[in-house]
Amino acid sequence: MRGALRRDEAGVSAAVATVLLFGGVLSIIGLMMVSMMPVIEEMEGSVERHDMSSQMTLLAHETSALSERGMPGDSAQATLIPVDGELTWDSLRGGMWYSATWVEDMSLRARGALDFDDQLEIRHPESFVESVCITDLRLGPDRPYHYTLDAVLDRVSVTVTPGLAMPLGPIEIQLVEDGVEVETTSLRVDEMTTLDLQNRGETVLSSSHALTVFASIGEGGTAYVMPNAPEPSDKRGHAWSIPIASGTTAIHLLSETANQVHITVNGATSIHYATPTGLARTGVPLTHELTVDDSTVAHITTSAPSRLMLVSNPDAEVGSTAWPSTNGAYLGHAFLPPHMNGTLRLTNPGDEVVTLTWRGGGISVAPSGVEHVAWPPAYDDGAATIDGDGDVFLTWTPTEDETTTDAVSGMMYLPADDTGGLSGGLFSYANLDNTTEESLVVRLAGYSATWNMTGATLANDVFLESDNHASIILGEGNTSLMVESGHPLRVLRTSGDAGLLHLPHDGAERCTRVGTQASGWITTDLPWERMGGRGEIDTKAAWVEGRHPASMSIDVLGSDGVSSHASIGNVWAFHLSRLAYQFSSSIDGMEVAFSGGAVVTNHPEFKPYVVVPPSDRGGPGPRFAATIPSLHPTASSETGAGELELDIEMVHRTSLASTPAYEVRRGWSEPYGTAIADNAGIGLEASEDWTVYPGRLDLLTDYVGWVPDPTYGTSEAVWHTNGEVIEFTLQLASLDVTTREVLV
Repeated sequence: MRGALRRDEAGVSAAVATVLLFGGVLSIIGLMMVSMMPVIEEMEGSVERHDMSSQMTLLAHETSALSERGMPGDSAQATLIPVDGELTWDSLRGGMWYSATWVEDMSLRARGALDFDDQLEIRHPESFVESVCITDLRLGPDRPYHYTLDAVLDRVSVTVTPGLAMPLGPIEIQLVEDGVEVETTSLRVDEMTTLDLQNRGETVLSSSHALTVFASIGEGGTAYVMPNAPEPSDKRGHAWSIPIASGTTAIHLLSETANQVHITVNGATSIHYATPTGLARTGVPLTHELTVDDSTVAHITTSAPSRLMLVSNPDAEVGSTAWPSTNGAYLGHAFLPPHMNGTLRLTNPGDEVVTLTWRGGGISVAPSGVEHVAWPPAYDDGAATIDGDGDVFLTWTPTEDETTTDAVSGMMYLPADDTGGLSGGLFSYANLDNTTEESLVVRLAGYSATWNMTGATLANDVFLESDNHASIILGEGNTSLMVESGHPLRVLRTSGDAGLLHLPHDGAERCTRVGTQASGWITTDLPWERMGGRGEIDTKAAWVEGRHPASMSIDVLGSDGVSSHASIGNVWAFHLSRLAYQFSSSIDGMEVAFSGGAVVTNHPEFKPYVVVPPSDRGGPGPRFAATIPSLHPTASSETGAGELELDIEMVHRTSLASTPAYEVRRGWSEPYGTAIADNAGIGLEASEDWTVYPGRLDLLTDYVGWVPDPTYGTSEAVWHTNGEVIEFTLQLASLDVTTREVLV
């Protein structure tokens, strides 16, 4: 047996060679697989990107149609079926802005408004910038409007402010005192309610929609009424919805041209006409008295841009109201005062004498001085216009006795000397007659401020969010209030036992002085709490409570060559929720996202690409219109990798601007801002002027449309119309979306 054993060297070699060959083949296959995996993953990522891009393109078309043509309660449905990734909502990284200017040869840019800090930057090199007034737009679900009601008020009358499209169902309104809800009521658009505030302290009124709120003391009063949708250029409007009490109420309208006025009360509409006299320096007035047995809502519409004053219980001759200048700011050089029997109080906060003239008369107001004029002039040939060689404040009171003007009962916000708006950092007031007690309620319009008061009354305080107001009884003489550091204040002046006031919501018109001219970027405060570095939960809570703006409107006031506080332009900045489909390719972090009507992706290799651009409308001629779909998830929305069904509901649609503009810009948050700006100007390829003179907007004559801003590295685009005035319309559609998983 042992002798029969034999080693087969050739067989062993063959076996070893076979094993080595098989190992080599496996190694080669492994190396091939390693080198091919990125290609395979990239092909898989490409499939996911194109599949979800097509699904989100359909979502974009549905959303655009609903935003532009839908009515409240209308809805659209969409189903998103992920391949291998997952769908998530991102409320902090989606945003865009529009800007428009109202003065020829002027531009306006902004940046940093959506950075969650307490500063923003504007760029307006053509003239001096006096101040900026910022308003929280309260966009998104569960972000109610808040109205703080001071303890001095007796009652408030409330109705829902209608927009272009408002909900047909009831709107819940809560009255909160010391953090405890004390009263809840439901209102429809054409209904009103009156809340009794006597024997209560400071309260807060909250609503999911904008309200028209009139605060009153006693019986009767006078108030300037802002329109439902004021034009940003001069704050005039065409429509008002006013809750009126039982009894007699006078409605006074002023326009610069012939006016057809429709007044609807309890379903009955009356038509009134106001015609011009043809005389220079006169406007067109219309006064109409309403007598109703029960409280109701009066809807007023006009054919011409107008201003409106409301006089409750006119026979009592009580009340006072600050009256804006023709450019919309309260500090101005030209006014069209109410053409009703009363007295004008003219206040000059400047350092030089201001001379004011009107048809058949005139007066000079000394620096830091006050003058009173019986109004209107003796003739009755239209509403007289007042022109001045400097800026003043104007207040109207119904009494015709000039000597008792300061003793008349009334309630009004004092405009700020430094900003020309209803909030600011410097206020002055002259109490010339101490026969009636006058007092000021000083309230913080921001997050913190250190201030002092000198003159007839001495006071100083530090306001924080938890301790944000003070009441001061005025002595006789001049009083000056100044913010030493921090955010602006509002000052409510009350006198006597009667008064009427149109209340803004807490986030409206927070005005800060800028006081400079620069060719570069100008930094100014954002008077809200800083939220940079905070998490999504904290930021959303701040949006709900109003501690940080949930999108904003920025009104820039400056010199237009005539007035120092003219509205130069506006910026609208929006926090928009992004619906993102996140997936892995050869590298991680790929996504297809939908935000603001645009579908974008960073696949492949983080290169921003626009699948569907944001929708807008241009032409014929120098026209531009856009409706921004503000899409936000509800609290019950689901996310994940499963098949999701989206139920999108139109909540309301609001007009932000519908007026001629000289420049319109659009910017978008990165990383897709530059790509969207470049994509918008794709038509420039056919322009010979742009080919010959790239970057020269002043030489571009054969193209109308978006042009990427020539500045290097910007994410902005300019709507170019060859220098013609743009018929500009901007709307905002608020859409609530509920996403839920489809159970198979």
